Amino acid sequence: MHVEQWYASYRPYLLAMAYRMLGSVSDAEDAVQDLFAALQKERLPGVANPKAYLAKGLARRCLNLMKSAARRKVAYVGEWLPEPWMEAPDNAAEELERREDVSYAFLVMLERLTPLERAVVVLREAFDYDYAEIAGMLDKTETACRKILSRAKKKLGDRVRTAPDHPPDEGELVRRWVTAIASGRIGDILELIAEDAVLVTDGGGKTRAAINPIYGRMRIAALLEALASRRFRNARLYGARVNGALGIVAVEDGRVTGVTCFDWNEDGTVQNLYAVLNPEKLERVPAAIG
Repeated sequence: MHVEQWYASYRPYLLAMAYRMLGSVSDAEDAVQDLFAALQKERLPGVANPKAYLAKGLARRCLNLMKSAARRKVAYVGEWLPEPWMEAPDNAAEELERREDVSYAFLVMLERLTPLERAVVVLREAFDYDYAEIAGMLDKTETACRKILSRAKKKLGDRVRTAPDHPPDEGELVRRWVTAIASGRIGDILELIAEDAVLVTDGGGKTRAAINPIYGRMRIAALLEALASRRFRNARLYGARVNGALGIVAVEDGRVTGVTCFDWNEDGTVQNLYAVLNPEKLERVPAAIG
């Protein structure tokens, strides 16, 4: 009976952990379900700290999944972006676990890491486990975990911000973006795009998208104009909270067709822009918010 109680109590926490490690809501859900399915078949020992016990089992499953996912991404068409995770109005429990969310840009940067590096970064930086706990979860020494984290941080660079971006007037900035894309007047937000900005689109071979990142303000503006006039011409666009920050959701005929996430500079310009267009990554994004 206590397995069902653990599931009710800890599923949101475990799902949040798995999502940060895997960058996929569907894979995170599968990992958590597999964990509890295995527990149902086991004769469990006395567990003093169920949360830590479950987190350890999940971390190992996620590490294995990350290794297999890394091989799948080699064959992925175009750029691979994490699956957006949006607040659902009827899911207060999961929202509770996202109060300290990690930014979408941070999830993108985690793709630079090896599976083991990513696991250590997530457990340490996002969930504040100490090195002894991480070592026990991953079957490594504390010294090794410290070295892994140090190496990972060097790969991520100095600009890494774990928490979501909330620039001054975030709501007004996103409204300007929504209006410009909906009307096709990208020139109205040209000054909001950094000169050296980067746009990454993810169609996964399922829909038209740029295969490679787009660099520079003017090239980005040109692609945004094309998206506005073609892909989003008949869509309803609105600002919504995505991965803890405001992004843009496009809905057409009751189906989400795109989610855009921002990585802001301190001056309110966009440094990195991420557009998820792959319909398989948008299936769990609610279309009714906004």
